[in-house]
Amino acid sequence: MHILLRASLLAAALAHPPAGLSQPAASAGYPDPARVIRLVVPAPPGGPGDVVARALARELTASLKSAIVVENKPGGASIPGALEVARAPADGYTLLLTLNTTHTQVPHLYAKAPFDPFADFTPVAQVYRGSSVLVAHPSLPARNLAEAIALSRTQAVAFASPSPGTTGHLYIEALNADHGARFIHVPYKGSNPAVQDLLAGHVQLLFDSPATAVPHVRSGRLKALAATGSTRLASLPDLPTAKEQGFAGFESSTWLGVFGPAGLPPPIVATLNREISQAVNASQLREQFSAMGVELVGTSPEAFRDVIRKDHDEWGRLIKRINLKLD
Repeated sequence: MHILLRASLLAAALAHPPAGLSQPAASAGYPDPARVIRLVVPAPPGGPGDVVARALARELTASLKSAIVVENKPGGASIPGALEVARAPADGYTLLLTLNTTHTQVPHLYAKAPFDPFADFTPVAQVYRGSSVLVAHPSLPARNLAEAIALSRTQAVAFASPSPGTTGHLYIEALNADHGARFIHVPYKGSNPAVQDLLAGHVQLLFDSPATAVPHVRSGRLKALAATGSTRLASLPDLPTAKEQGFAGFESSTWLGVFGPAGLPPPIVATLNREISQAVNASQLREQFSAMGVELVGTSPEAFRDVIRKDHDEWGRLIKRINLKLD
């Protein structure tokens, strides 16, 4: 389904080319509309970050009157893609759209942090907020999280994650450490290949974004066992949260946000923040992603920085408690 969504987004962009591409005009904060803006996504095509990035790029291309190209830089726990943006000139023509993992989890997972999430980047706007969905292959004889844990104690249960150090991986390790589960972690290079192997039955479980999980649950190709977050998903209202099922520590939300390199000039930050906020509040995008259980948000840079700090500290405590390192 996520592949079809990407195709539909591309078709819409081709059918309605942005007005500013043929005859670019200056936009406040972007004095050279002829230059292409690179939006780096440190994940493979087809995943939730990629889908949101391409929808956002289409809207911003029209409003900024500058072409925006999404560049997928997967692998390495998002580090190579993030570093490419951190080392780029702070002129607004190289941006990063990434999941919370990059800034709130990765710095805690290495003895020497690969970057400083606060000193090396400029927060621009939070774009997306949502819970994760624990989905299972229909062949797994478990109806909820407790039954999946019990099953893992008696037989091998392969639990996929988009890559080591991601939110899904941390949840797996927390279940093993805190609740006596014996899940076998199977890391992938991105959400899309993990979902494909889950659909094929090569693995049994995955914490996934609603953007890619909900369509498969509705079609019956996967079944949902739990949702993270503090409240139930509007797109799956009958699905209890992990907390409701008696599992504390799964209330954190995932998010996507846009960043620039450190020192991004305030006029460019203001322009980007304004245009991103307008784009994610447009009814068309909100309805499109709300149907998949994704809440688009447009925050100020200051509010976004507060979210990053809070989540950075919370995930740091969890990673320390489960004693997880990637080096």
